[in-house]
Amino acid sequence: MYKILVTGFEPFAGLDTNVSETVAKSFNSKIVNVDIGEALIGCRKVRSRAPLVSFHTDILTVDYNGSTKTSDAILSGKVFEFDAIIHLGLAREALLPRIETRGLNMNQFSSPDNLGRIANGVIVDGGPSEIPVTASLNSLEKEILQCPFEYSNDAGGFVCNETLYNSLYALQSIERNLPCIFIHLPPEKIMTIDRQIDFVSKIAAVVVQPPHIDVVGAIFEDNGKWLASKRSGPPHTGKWEFAGGKIEQGETEIMALVRECKEELDWDVNPVHRMMIIDHKYPSFTVTIHFWKCTTLSRNPPEKNSHSEHRWIKTSSLLDFDWLDADIPLIEFIQSESMS
Repeated sequence: MYKILVTGFEPFAGLDTNVSETVAKSFNSKIVNVDIGEALIGCRKVRSRAPLVSFHTDILTVDYNGSTKTSDAILSGKVFEFDAIIHLGLAREALLPRIETRGLNMNQFSSPDNLGRIANGVIVDGGPSEIPVTASLNSLEKEILQCPFEYSNDAGGFVCNETLYNSLYALQSIERNLPCIFIHLPPEKIMTIDRQIDFVSKIAAVVVQPPHIDVVGAIFEDNGKWLASKRSGPPHTGKWEFAGGKIEQGETEIMALVRECKEELDWDVNPVHRMMIIDHKYPSFTVTIHFWKCTTLSRNPPEKNSHSEHRWIKTSSLLDFDWLDADIPLIEFIQSESMS
């Protein structure tokens, strides 16, 4: 289960309500499976299509204390229980929800906040001029969320931007890799509360998950020895792996195996049967590897197009090498099968 902090703002500038407060409060203590639809293999969409999410709400005051409440919690470690932070605000002139791409280190108040403060100038002395949001916008772009939205490079010069910048600066200061994003919502007359709740739910279900890739692995065996390949470049330089690579959108597993083996090994291959599917979580992404037993009629040694070395390794010695973590369950399976 993922845990998300959702913040909204109290009314300001003479308004009786603030849609961000209304939407944020609707999530408080809510635990729900958020359905974001099916995903085809190779589409690079997030892995879980109906993640279980626990929401918790905090309503911020429209003043300096409100703009620093989340950042203070970040610096004190009080948000470490959460997997993502979603700030909500009101954009009174917007016709669509706006997803902010960055926080700007500049206040330009054209009107006072709720405590009468008018702030103009940098938010954090010595801080960077801008900080990108830490949620994956690339993941959002790959999803079909059934609601149009737009990206914005300027969260405004008021308390919304101040809050976003302070949160991002605090995360940067403690080197905390926590997804944090700001969504400006249009008025209720433009988009109903129910639609806004559904939209924020789907955004939350995407940004809380790391990017995901589908990969194929080609397994070649010859008289009790298995073809292993040493990575020549990042990430995981120097690790051993089975040949293969990412499944592209529109490809089947077999199509990807044939293409990748031609590109990496310069081998024409015949995928025989799937041996195992492994899901693995790395620090910054998740991967699903579809391992296939393959044969080849190619007589030439494998080319080193993507690797620094290839070796045929006997079954009992496989774990003597420094493998990618995601490949180890398959190696353990191969060794167990050889002893049965």
